[in-house]
Amino acid sequence: MARIYVDRYNGRIERTDLYRVRLTMKKGGVYEDLEPRRLFPITNQTMFITLLDSNEREVGFVRDFEELDDNSRRALEECFAEYYMIPKISRLLECEDKFGSLKWTVDTDYGRVTFRIRNRHSDIKRLGHSNRIIIRDSNDNRYEIPDCTDMDPHSIHLLFSYL
Repeated sequence: MARIYVDRYNGRIERTDLYRVRLTMKKGGVYEDLEPRRLFPITNQTMFITLLDSNEREVGFVRDFEELDDNSRRALEECFAEYYMIPKISRLLECEDKFGSLKWTVDTDYGRVTFRIRNRHSDIKRLGHSNRIIIRDSNDNRYEIPDCTDMDPHSIHLLFSYL
């Protein structure tokens, strides 16, 4: 099957489940139970979206959110809000280092969380030259600090002890 490039002129995307969509083509054809995925989920969130069927084969492709109608764009944004939920850390409360494993207790936009980090060198990353930090815990959950310079002095001190 050839890749279908989806835009406002040839198709419509509707959310059908927590993170599943239906693609309806204007010239006929309906594709059910598709999973939208960002090809660049951290660095480019509004471009290069693939629509995968249940066998993880690509059915459709969205080059840019700007090419979609408002309802299709909103459907994808709602799916991604669930699928790519990344809690934002506002404060670091405690950091404990035992046997090379870090245990952090933090406040996030989803509440207080305690998690472990296996490897501080590969699991705590500053993105480029920005102040944005992405953290991966031992269960492969992601956390984000949008701008570490916006944190309180205690949090900054704890964070920079491990960067």
